[in-house]
Formats: sequence, C-alpha cells, structure tokens
Amino acid sequence: MKNKNKKFSGLIFAMVFFMAFFISIPKALAAEGPDTDQDGLPDAVEISLYHTDPNQADTDGDGQDDYTEIYNGFSPLKAEPIKLSSLDSDNDGAPDSWEIRLGLDLLKADTDGDGYADGVEVNNGYDPKSAEPKKLAKEIKVSLAEQKLAYYFNGVELEKFLISSGVKSMPTPAGNFSVLDKVSSKNYGGRGFDFYYPDTKWNLHFATKGLRYYIHGAYWHNKFGQPMSHGCVNVSYGNMERLYNFAQVGTSVEIS
Repeated sequence: MKNKNKKFSGLIFAMVFFMAFFISIPKALAAEGPDTDQDGLPDAVEISLYHTDPNQADTDGDGQDDYTEIYNGFSPLKAEPIKLSSLDSDNDGAPDSWEIRLGLDLLKADTDGDGYADGVEVNNGYDPKSAEPKKLAKEIKVSLAEQKLAYYFNGVELEKFLISSGVKSMPTPAGNFSVLDKVSSKNYGGRGFDFYYPDTKWNLHFATKGLRYYIHGAYWHNKFGQPMSHGCVNVSYGNMERLYNFAQVGTSVEIS
C-alpha cells in the first residue's frame, strides 16, 4: 500500500502510548506531567492531541471538564452533547472515538505525515502512528451470552455494541473463524423460506457449515441484545457500515 521511511519522535511516541491506555485508567493516574488547568489531562496532551485549552478545564464551557467529557465519550470541543463516535473532526475516515483510543491527532487527518489519512490506514490494516509500513492485527469478537460484538485494532477496542445471534433452534456457530468474503448487498431468504430480506447491506461471510453464516446489517428489527436471527449475527445499520469498512478478508472472528 505504501512506502514509508519517516519515524515518530520520542516525544510523540510517548504521548500516543500514554493515550492508548488513558481511557481505561483512573483520573488520578492519567494526569502525568504539568496540568495547568487541573482537569486531569496533561498540558502536552491537550495541546498536541485534543486541541483543548490547557488553561481552561472546560474548553467548550458546557459545565463538564475536558477529562470527564472524554472519559464518558463526549467531545470536549462541542458545547452541545455530541458523542465522539459520531464525530470525525479532521474528516480522515476515523471517528474521534477511534482517534482518542489509538492516540491520534483529532485535527490532523494524517497523524504520521506519510501521505495516508488515519482512517484509510486503519481500514487497510496499517499503523497510523508510524510512517513505516507496519501491519497491525484486527479482531472481531462476539459474545453469545452477552449478545455483544466488539472489534479491535492492535488489541485496542474500537467499538462494542449489542447484536442479535441465532435463536435456539438455529444457533450461531461458536468457534474461531475469519472473514472469508465481503458482500456489500445480499438477499436473505425468499422462495422456500418463511422470510425475505432483500438488499441487506454490509455482509461479512465468516463460516460455511451447510449454510453460509454472515455478520450483517439488519433493518427488519430493532431488538438487538437478544437472539433473533436464523444463525447469522445481526447488527444495526448504525454500527454495521463502520465494521464492514474496518474488516478485511482474513480478519479474525471469535464467537464464544
């Protein structure tokens, strides 16, 4: 995909390493280094990654300090309550929630300056924090007990949401699989079946056991969080498009 020859400086590497773990650790431990406004975010991180004001604990003036907003998944730059997962401040194809979890620059489309936008690199499996052409692992994990799906980039959870697996009489197969094929639109059921779901978008084929099994968008119900399908993994359209673009043929799929 690319020919990279630049490297991150030690300072930027330290920042992004810190940010990759920041969101899951206590506030007291997150604030390392000078924190002028005492909002729990080091000044260097506010300036270089979030573009928040290191002298104002509440950059957008909405009554919530910057750390609290980020920790709870909201933008610290918007006074109205907007989820980071619904924003792409630099229009690079990676939502702000991904950028925070991966330690990327929210307002710089190409964090590592290699000529490729951060979202393009992630979706193609490359490290958006390194100018070297380094491939990183992708994983999709489905919990049948919790009826949830999470997906990961280099071990970092990017998204987690409710799904609907197969009902008891038509269970979703458990095991370790991989994405075998990507189908942008597919018809399910029809003649000989008691259902018909035409033009179903964003289908990830992961197993063939007599029938083909897919992780796919579902527009015909909104009962995610309980088994509903004929064996496939149903995902809301609001979540499936991004997962479809992220997944590649060969991406690991674990269903347990």
